[in-house]
Parts: sequence; structure tokens; C-alpha cells
Amino acid sequence: MTDNRLGLALGSGSARGLAHIGVLKVLDREGLPIDMIAGTSMGAFIGGAYAVGVAPAEMERIALSASVQHLFSLVDIARPTTALVNGRKVEAFIREIVGDKTFADTKIPFACVAVDLISEQEVVLREGDLATAIRASISTPIVFAPVVRDEQVLVDGGVSNPVPVDVVRDMGAETVVAVTTSGTSGRRRFDRSNGGSGEHYETGTLRTRGVTQVIYARALTLATNTLGAPTVSQVAFGSIDLMQRRLSEFSIKTADVAIAPIDSARYYGFHEAERIIAAGEMAAEAAVGEIGRLLAERPIALADREGR
Repeated sequence: MTDNRLGLALGSGSARGLAHIGVLKVLDREGLPIDMIAGTSMGAFIGGAYAVGVAPAEMERIALSASVQHLFSLVDIARPTTALVNGRKVEAFIREIVGDKTFADTKIPFACVAVDLISEQEVVLREGDLATAIRASISTPIVFAPVVRDEQVLVDGGVSNPVPVDVVRDMGAETVVAVTTSGTSGRRRFDRSNGGSGEHYETGTLRTRGVTQVIYARALTLATNTLGAPTVSQVAFGSIDLMQRRLSEFSIKTADVAIAPIDSARYYGFHEAERIIAAGEMAAEAAVGEIGRLLAERPIALADREGR
């Protein structure tokens, strides 16, 4: 009888990818064994951290404790001809989480996806320094400078494979759970008025969120409502969302279980971490029954198939 190995395909989605933490919390709590992980972009970061042994509860603590000051401290301005952000400080932050480990040091097999702009091919990273590979996988074009490695210029894997179901199957997974945070198809409304009636950041109060958080949130809301929409960021990230959502819809059809926790958070809405992680938990809780059933039944089906 063949072992029924469970693989996770964790998708891209920037801040929405924090939902992966909630999914991992539930799978751990339910005792569902994760045998391998493939991740793209934020899915690569969360998946890589889990693969080296960082507990979901610790990831949640880090996500919830990240202040506005800390997030801004990770921004190192790049040359305008390259990108908005160099990414060196982001890579240093990733290294704080996963250490100086290589892929050979992970507790469970892990792979992450990037795209080489030179060959125009998807690149599955499974060897070498883990933090650098994750940094390549999260390098959203225009936002982050690409990672130059050997003869490759690597950018965010979401450009070609936002939910790497095929990658985790190639790693040997018989049952694949895909987690997409790219949202679902449907009409999106950009607020074109200056009346402030559109979506806004939850500002909270000084007592509950602190003066810096409140000022930051209110400034973003004011900028969005005053300048009107669609803004440059809405157009850019909306375009990325559309591309990745279309690609994701194709990929998740090949998974055994697909989890889609959230589609309403802003691309860089890290201040919504608590809500996003909770959405991941809720979606995973609804799926654990099906995952458990597949894990229990699949070995028999595999044995029957091999015996034919």
C-alpha cells in the first residue's frame, strides 16, 4: 500500500497570504500530517518558515506585533529604473525568521516558485540558501528589485504559477490541498468620488491602536478619498490580482481540496493581520473534514490502482 502523502500548495497574495498562518494553525491542531509544501510569493515565506520548524502560533505573534514603524523600516528605496524597493532589508527580515538555513535543513520537503525574466521560464527553487530563494519568490515586479542569481533574473512566481499545485505533486504528494488568496471572480468597484464613501482603512482609537497606527491609517484613508480613484496602486495591484486570480482558478481545479479564505483585504493591508489570519482558520476548519476523509480513503484507492 502506498503512503498517502499530504502536500500543501500555498499561493501568492501579499498581505492576504497571512491567511496561510490560520490554515496551518488548524491543520496542526487537527493533527493532519503535512508531508511537503510548495509556495509562491507570500506562500513561499509562510511555507518556508513552517518547513524549518517555525510554529504557526509564532508566525501569528510576529504578524500581529508588526508595527507601522517596523513595516516602513523594511523599505529601502531602489533606483527608479529598477523598482520601488531594493529588498535587502526584506531579505534580512526573512532571514530573521528562517535563519541561515538551506533547503537541505528543512524539517519537511519544501520548494518555492520564481520566474526567470531572461529565459521567461518558471523556476522551482529547491536548493541553496532558503532566505534568498524566498526573497526571489516574493519579488513583485516594479515593487521589489529582482534577485540576480547566476544567469537568472528572478521575480515573483505569481507571474506564472500563483498556486503551485503541480509543483507539490511533482514533489510526491498524493493528496494536495491548495490555498488561494487571490479571491474569486466578480465585479470590483473603484470609488471615483471624493466624498469618502468608498472603502477605507479601519483607524480605531488611540487607546486601542496607538497614535502612529491611527495617523498612518487616517493618512491613507484621506489620500484615497481626496485623490479619487482608481489610484495608481489600485490599477497596479488590481491588474496583478486579475492575472493571478485567472491563473489560480486554473491551478486549483487540479487540487484535491481548495481553500479560498479571503478576497477583500488590500494587497498590502498587513494592518489587517488579525482578520486575515482568522479568515484562514475559518476556511480551514470548513475543509478539515474533507481532507481527513481523503487521507483515510486514498491509500485504498491507490493500492487498487497499482494492482490493476
